[in-house]
Amino acid sequence: MSEEELYLIQSKHPHSLDDIDIKATHETLFSAHPAEFHIIGESHAVSVPALPFYEIFSCQPIRTEQASDTTINTIELCVDTRLSTVYTLGDEHTSIQTTVRIEPFESFLDVGSFTIVYKFDTNAYTAINCISQREYRTYHTYPEHDLTVISCHQICSASNIESRDMIEASTQQ
Repeated sequence: MSEEELYLIQSKHPHSLDDIDIKATHETLFSAHPAEFHIIGESHAVSVPALPFYEIFSCQPIRTEQASDTTINTIELCVDTRLSTVYTLGDEHTSIQTTVRIEPFESFLDVGSFTIVYKFDTNAYTAINCISQREYRTYHTYPEHDLTVISCHQICSASNIESRDMIEASTQQ
């Protein structure tokens, strides 16, 4: 893992997962379309080909050249870091609004409440909670930094994007 940064990559083009260690997968619907949520050796990946929407949240820097409609956000790994971003999907009328918040480690609660979870090591987890067909949240713990990275992803119409903080402090729901 990079000592101080995480990378949020969102694109209309699929990322190759061939060389990525997939630890667990959950298939469900997102915005009424088949979706795959993966916990990977470097964090998580999401694929919703019908939208099209592909996301990788990674501890590793970008390895390949990206398409021009790919967005890459770098997130500093320290308490109270926040990022809010909007990624417009292929139809130009729908967007994914993403909010990332970094909190102290103890904000990561019961591992039994997630849709999919993987334990990498003592207190080192990646978990995904599919809240609804319009929202999912991810949780990544970094015990070596005493941190939990929480991200909330909501699909919305381009005209209905709110600037609110979608993640309440210390919550998993």
